[in-house]
Amino acid sequence: MDLSELEKFNTWWKIGKVKPSLTKEYKRIVYNQIMKYIDKRLIILLYGLRRMGKTTIMYQIISELLEHTEGKNILYFSFDEYAYNIDDVLNEYKNSVLHKTFDNTEKNVYIFLDEIQKLQHWEDKIKLYYDLYPNLKFILSGSASVSLRKKSSESLAGRIITIAVEPLNFTEFLEMNGLNVIKIKENPDLYKRDIMPFLDRYMKYGTFPELSRNEDDDYARLYIRETVIDSIIYKDIEREFRVNDGDLLKTLIKMISNRPGMTLNFKAISENIGRDQRTISNYFEYLEFGLLAKIIYNYRENEFISLRKLKKCYPVTPNIVFALSDKFYELMPYIMENLVLMNIRTNYFYKNNYEIDFISIKKDKIMPVAVKKTDRTEKQLKLFIKKYGNKVENPLMVTYDNESNDNINVIPLWKFLLEF
Repeated sequence: MDLSELEKFNTWWKIGKVKPSLTKEYKRIVYNQIMKYIDKRLIILLYGLRRMGKTTIMYQIISELLEHTEGKNILYFSFDEYAYNIDDVLNEYKNSVLHKTFDNTEKNVYIFLDEIQKLQHWEDKIKLYYDLYPNLKFILSGSASVSLRKKSSESLAGRIITIAVEPLNFTEFLEMNGLNVIKIKENPDLYKRDIMPFLDRYMKYGTFPELSRNEDDDYARLYIRETVIDSIIYKDIEREFRVNDGDLLKTLIKMISNRPGMTLNFKAISENIGRDQRTISNYFEYLEFGLLAKIIYNYRENEFISLRKLKKCYPVTPNIVFALSDKFYELMPYIMENLVLMNIRTNYFYKNNYEIDFISIKKDKIMPVAVKKTDRTEKQLKLFIKKYGNKVENPLMVTYDNESNDNINVIPLWKFLLEF
């Protein structure tokens, strides 16, 4: 490795600032959460689906640090397309930029390493540097959730904080389109007519920051398929698990997209596509690893029993449905389900003679959430409330446009997305 490869990423060494095209104008909600830890003695790990703006957030942090930090004390490097290791990068930086050893630095040195999951045993190397050099401040990012969090929790326990960079929520999407959401939330009904045109775009592709102001459906589909789905399948998953059947992964994610919330009957799926059950089960786990899919479990008070019961699977964002399915609007009740799940981030549904779409658990309280698809939906919610009694708190039914607030809070989707 030579200095020119570092200089290409770190323009502030020469011009004193980050290029405006890299920082964007809008700062996501998670930005302030990250900045709370920027000078703590902790490694920061940002993880999330591809194309959610992790790199942009890193550049925004660098831009703020440059207001009071010397440029040469900030290093950024991405392992996305480079085969170097951490020692290669840090040795070149130390020798050619700092011109001193790390234990001789008097001030903090901020090291931003992007797409860290592409390196073998990265967690052990980061731990070594962290323990040896207290002035080194690591900010890491990666796209593969399960592996990143597992490795960081095992090797870096007590040294690291992991922060999820989630798909854009509706508030962020509206703000990126110039709406004053603080004002809207004061009296949502007054602004309903302004909000509704944005809801359709948000459901189709608005959870991706780079598509927040896009209005071209064909471009959005291509963007999600090629830069998100294909990159995860043919780069992240194949490299991590050494699988060579990307076509099967694509078949499964398309299957989920044609029926968000499908029950995972591995036997039926294996018979349908001619592959054994173990392979099918593993490949669904790979999709969840790559953050393309979210698996939820049938709620029981005994968590172990829940994990053994039926499972359901959704795309991690309904934008994946838009990219892969040709019947997006026909699937609207399930798109709504998908959006609700994305916002409440639960791991459970309920099915036992009747079904509740989602069960959110907070301490010793249970919040059942149903998306209205038929006239039976409210009746099923009432059955659940009767069964669990005082454990139930704030039962909720999400509709496309209706609203009421009796024993069950009935809320339209657009308003739900503003509040949760």
